[in-house]
Formats: sequence, C-alpha cells, structure tokens
Amino acid sequence: MPKTSNLQSAHAGLEWNDLSLILAICRTRSVAGAARALGKTRSTIFRNINAIEERTGVRFFDRFDSGYVMTDAGRAAMEHAEVVEAEVRRLELKVLGQDQRLSGRIRISCMDAFAADEAPTIVANFRKLHPGVQVDVSPSYDPANLGKREAEIAIRATRKAPDTAFGRKVSPFRFALYSTEAYMTNAGDRPLGEHDFCFVEGTAAWLVPTVWKTKEEGDRRAVFQCSGAHSVLNATALAMGIALLPCYAGDMDERLIRVSDPISNLDMELWVLTHPDLRNSAKIRALMSFLYNDLGMRADLWSGERKTTSRWNFIERDGT
Repeated sequence: MPKTSNLQSAHAGLEWNDLSLILAICRTRSVAGAARALGKTRSTIFRNINAIEERTGVRFFDRFDSGYVMTDAGRAAMEHAEVVEAEVRRLELKVLGQDQRLSGRIRISCMDAFAADEAPTIVANFRKLHPGVQVDVSPSYDPANLGKREAEIAIRATRKAPDTAFGRKVSPFRFALYSTEAYMTNAGDRPLGEHDFCFVEGTAAWLVPTVWKTKEEGDRRAVFQCSGAHSVLNATALAMGIALLPCYAGDMDERLIRVSDPISNLDMELWVLTHPDLRNSAKIRALMSFLYNDLGMRADLWSGERKTTSRWNFIERDGT
C-alpha cells in the first residue's frame, strides 16, 4: 500500500502529466470530475492515478463514498502542480506573443447577444482579409480569464478594464428599458415599479435604487428571467413586460420601443482586450485592430444613440 510519508522520494518520479491529473482530481474531488476536466474516460483516470501512486510509493488521496480527499502528500502535490501550471501558461503566452504568422486559431469571448448577432459578420469580413486565421467565439458575460487562456481576445462592457489586460476602449456602452407598444398600451398608467419585467438573470439588482429600494422588490415584479439576453429580448417582444437591455440589443430590434433614456448610473465602456504577452502576436494584433475599427464605426449603437425614446419615458437621461 502506498505511504504518505515518502513524498520527497516521489518528486523525481512525477512528470507534468502526473501532476496535471493529480491537480484535476484535487480540484474536482472525483475521478469523474477529473475525467471531464481532462477530456479522458473515467476508467483511464482511475487506472492512471493508481499507477502513479504505485510507481511513486505515495498515497495522494483517501477514497471515500463522498469522493476523493487529499492526503498531506496530495495537498503538497497540488500546490506544486499549481506553480508548474502557472509557469507553463506564462511560457505559452510568451511564445504565442512572438508568433508573427497570420494563421492559426483565436478564441474571442463576448456577450451572448453579440456572439449571435454581430460576431458572424465580423469574423466573415476579417477572414476575407486573413483566410489563414480561424476564429472561435465563446458567449459569456463573465470576464474572460485571459491569463488562463480561456480566450485570447475579450470584447467586454465594463466600468474599468482589468489592470492585467491590454486593449483599447471603443466607446461608451449603455443600457435602457424596452417594451412594446402593445404592452405599454394595455398596462395602463402606473408607476414603473409596478410593471411586469423580463430580466437577464441577476440584473434585477441593477435597478436598485433607480426603480426599487431592494432587489427583492424587483424579483417580485419579474415575470420572465433567463441567462440569455436573446430569450429575454424575445419574451419582451411578446408583450410580457418591460426589459432592461443593452442599447445595442434593444435599439436594433424593430419589435421593441425604448421606454427610458439610457440609464446614467449603469453606463459602462466597451473594450477590446487581450493578455499583454499576446499583443505582439501578428494574428492577435490584426484581429484586435479589425475589431476596434469595426466596432468603432458603430459607436452610436453601443452608446444608445440609434433609437429615440418613445412617448413613454420613465427615466430621463439626467436621472429624473
């Protein structure tokens, strides 16, 4: 049976593949979770971790019905693996940053509605100029972890670009309230806070204190919520209520009317970002420049200047 006291003698027998497998089990606490993370079968992970423990003479995990629990040796291996992982990623970034070929694959992270409506045309036009570059688009509202290579380029609406990223601001990025003529006519004259609302999940709190005093009040008025902006936009177009949407999404949909000016306290900025070590890569530099110029030509769309507010205007631009 492997012993946990013999970790030091195991170091010479551990390779990066071993460490990455141990790290995956540490993070997921199961063979099945590690298999998903590494793209391997459960049986392969099971055989490999047993082989590593047998070869090194060290038990890295105690096995329980509830999952795999790190021993002291497992915890030490995880800490060492995280250091190695960080160094490998830093090396990848430096090597990729020196790549002067206008070919290869780039992953862009961006908002989901943008990924559906804007990205296909942008990528098609870019590839007419640089057919050797392949572009993957990853819809996400979360800040891309550029350091961990979840994406090479991120298009982000933010109040402040991360200090760890390199990029350029495109334009202001604004939000407003949208609905339909049918809903507004049928809803009658009532205060904004008493209307039905459709929300992208988690955004009801954005209207505190502009509309409600608490998030709970907003949640009570929500008749439809979804993580996808397109679903919320379509629900609003079916006259279900009022929605808080990015101006670029609401203004471009002819089914919707704007029922507020852009809401000042929600103002953000649209940025095109990458990791600093990638800024000298030819393909990254080419796509970053293309994105900046393409998005910049439609600055009025991102900043909410395309569509005028309807006769229903619950929130004027000065916040009243």
